[in-house]
Amino acid sequence: MLKVKKISKSYGTKVIFSDVSFNLERGQRVALVGGNGVGKTTLLKIVAGLDETESGKVEISRGICLGYMPQDTSLAGNETIWQYLHRVTGIAALEEELVRLETGLSDKAISAHYASVREQYDHLDGYSLKHRAEVMMSGFSIDDIGLDRPLSDLSSGQKSKVALIGILLTGIDLLLLDEPTNNLDLPALIWLEDFLLKSDVACIIVSHDRRFLDRVTDRVFELDRQTHSLNVSNGSYSEYLERKIKDRSRQKEQYRQQQEEIGRLTEQAREKKAAATRGSRWQGSDNDKFLRGFKQDKASKSGKVAKVLEKRIEQMDKVERVVEREPLSISLEAHSNGSPMDISLDQVVTGYPGWFKIGPISLAISYGNRVGFLGLNGSGKSTLLKTITGKLPPISGQVLIGSGLKIGNMMQEHETLPREETLLAFIKEKAGRRDQEVFAALVKFGFVEKDIRGKISEISPGGRARLLLCLFSLLSVNALVLDEPTNHLDAEAVNALEEVLANYKGTVILVSHDRDFIEKSRIDFAYLITDGQLTKVEDFREYVAMAEQKAHKLLRTI
Repeated sequence: MLKVKKISKSYGTKVIFSDVSFNLERGQRVALVGGNGVGKTTLLKIVAGLDETESGKVEISRGICLGYMPQDTSLAGNETIWQYLHRVTGIAALEEELVRLETGLSDKAISAHYASVREQYDHLDGYSLKHRAEVMMSGFSIDDIGLDRPLSDLSSGQKSKVALIGILLTGIDLLLLDEPTNNLDLPALIWLEDFLLKSDVACIIVSHDRRFLDRVTDRVFELDRQTHSLNVSNGSYSEYLERKIKDRSRQKEQYRQQQEEIGRLTEQAREKKAAATRGSRWQGSDNDKFLRGFKQDKASKSGKVAKVLEKRIEQMDKVERVVEREPLSISLEAHSNGSPMDISLDQVVTGYPGWFKIGPISLAISYGNRVGFLGLNGSGKSTLLKTITGKLPPISGQVLIGSGLKIGNMMQEHETLPREETLLAFIKEKAGRRDQEVFAALVKFGFVEKDIRGKISEISPGGRARLLLCLFSLLSVNALVLDEPTNHLDAEAVNALEEVLANYKGTVILVSHDRDFIEKSRIDFAYLITDGQLTKVEDFREYVAMAEQKAHKLLRTI
């Protein structure tokens, strides 16, 4: 179905990847992984035909229908959802062609062309398009907005869902998904998982959602930052992680043993060389000619042995040293000054008058509580966080924040980062610390000197998230507001953030659809926002199970 042969890509002198090769057959679902900035998106674009490779080639079997979903999907125009889906699936064009050809069916050539078009229409199941679209709208939890809703009225999350529905309805054989979990709420994510598991579509998926990758994929392609190569591994994502740990441990041990052997052989060669030098210089008396010959002969043999030993070292199949990156360890302590640190919402109505409102909401968050907000895209989760943090004033009601609370708002800070400033200057100004302290702190958060002295615009979204965590650490914030934090963090940074939350004593207010992250964050209270109202979720696992049950039922209707 898909053959990628020795493709390479660079930007200037920076090598992204080199000599990448792999095959993909029908039904195979691959997780494409690697740290932020290693070239995952670039590789997907090359396969999709949207970017060029410097060498090598991409071969897609004839007749294969490919669908590509980028990270950022922006649907525009005055079409309704139905008009858009009718058009992008190709059904509208086929229907128009069938109507045009119907008047000339007495002509053999036109009749043959009509039959061909009709075959395409039947292959795409054109007659059931509306039914299938409605089922998918329900699966992605946007059936309440209706197929006649204009695209311009949709939120960014809803637009992403409609774009994905358009791709899935096209009868695709090969699907390329770049961070689909960033734009999907939890029920929609579960629906997509079940849809992919039921279909025989081949997929290459970039995602930081570990649970999603574990459920959906059966192979892992890893882009290696050091070697710029692609490592292929069979099995689930979790199995890949376990195997990677074992392989690194084995490689470290093999490297240690080989270095010991090289040291032993080097020492022997050194001794033989020294013996050869001493023997060749031994003079003795004139009566010791026989002994002199013996010494010189022995020296010659020692020299030869030394060369043999050196040759053995030279011809060894060298084990590469494991590059040990210092583990990303985030130190974040919540400080209290004795002042009130609770959060209270009293009959709060918030949103944007004339467009979108939620409430009234009354809620008390005591210091140290961990509160998670769940809900569909566009339900108002981010709006509520903006109101709690003071970025969006309530329409009515009152938000009371304890005077001792120091909030680290990841979402808000991420949006307002001064992109042209250096990392060093930004942290120095915000935290009021000396260069040396700031430099040391940034190194702890995984940055190298080039990054630290470079502009914020030059680091990846995950790098910007780590930069903010570094700032929060230096400011000792005692409340963390996290709006979809795993969307921008690579796997290492997510693990580090989970470790932070495991020991963090302050307040945590969280919006996320990453099931692993939610469970590891140990949420005390979860609330679901539906129809502008807040409902307490008694059991998060039960909430997930209900979403899975709904997905199973809907899939049986397609």
